[in-house]
Amino acid sequence: MTQKIAILTDSSSAIYSHPHPYNNLFMIDLPCFLGEEIFTNFAIHQNKDFFEALESSPLVPKTSQPSVGEMLVQYKAIRDAGYTDLIVLPISQELSGTYQNAHLAKDIVKGINVTIIDTLTTSSILLEMALVAARLATNGVSVDEIVKTIADLKTKWSYYLSVSDLTALVKNGRLSNAKSFVANIFHIKPVIKFTKDGKLVGIQNVRTFRKALKTAVDYLIQEATPRATIHLTYAKESSDVNFIYDFLQNAFPHQPVKKFPLPATIVAHVGIGGIGIGYLDSSES
Repeated sequence: MTQKIAILTDSSSAIYSHPHPYNNLFMIDLPCFLGEEIFTNFAIHQNKDFFEALESSPLVPKTSQPSVGEMLVQYKAIRDAGYTDLIVLPISQELSGTYQNAHLAKDIVKGINVTIIDTLTTSSILLEMALVAARLATNGVSVDEIVKTIADLKTKWSYYLSVSDLTALVKNGRLSNAKSFVANIFHIKPVIKFTKDGKLVGIQNVRTFRKALKTAVDYLIQEATPRATIHLTYAKESSDVNFIYDFLQNAFPHQPVKKFPLPATIVAHVGIGGIGIGYLDSSES
C-alpha cells in the first residue's frame, strides 16, 4: 500500500505565523493562560490577542499541553483526510507533556500508523524540522527515511535565549537551574542555552541585555556549521532586535540570517522582550 504521510507539529513551532505550501503539515495548539482566560486557536488568532493581554496583565502566564482527547481528535481528522501515516514532531518532552499525550493517543487511534519523535527542541528549530519533514513527505520519501533525516537534524542545531526579566521562567519552572539565576534584583541578564537533551539551562550572567545577546552570538560563532541558516526569533520588533540582527549579519556574512516569530507558548515563559538566537543546518536534508 502506498504511504500517504502527514506531519503534525505543535504551536510551540509558531508554524501558524510562517506561510508554507504544504497541505500535509498540521498543527495542534498548546494553550496559554492568563488567570482564567485561555488563548488558543493560534492558526486563526495568531499571537496578537495573547501578546496584548500579556503586556497589560500583572498575572504570570501559564501554558498547557493538548489533552489526549485533543490529540486523538487530530489523529482521526488526519486519518479521515486519507493519510495512512502520521509523523508527530512535538516540543521537547523536557518542556511539555505533549510528547507523552501524543503516545497515549497513539495507543487509542485505529486506522493510521503514528510515529512520534522527541525532537528535543522547539521554536524556529522545530518549525524548520517540520518543514523539512513535510517537504520530504510531499516528495514521496518514506516514513523511515524521514525519521532518519529528523534524527540527523537533531544533532545539527543550537539555540540560545536571553530575557530582560527572569520572573516568568523561574515561576513556571522551565529553567532547569533557576535557583542559581535569581539575579533580577541586581539587573543581571542571563544567557540561556537550549541543551541537546531538550532542557533550558542558564549558562552565564552578564550586566546588560545586549551584552547577553552578543555573548550568545559568540557561542554560536563557535558552533554553527558553514552551511547553516542562522535564526533570530522574537515576539515584537524593537531596537534590541534590530541591533542583534545587524550584529548577526556581520558575524555571519556568508550565511542567511532569517527572522522567525517567537511562539506564544515560548513568550509565556520568557516574556515579550525575550530573544532567541540559533542555527540549523538542513543543507543536506
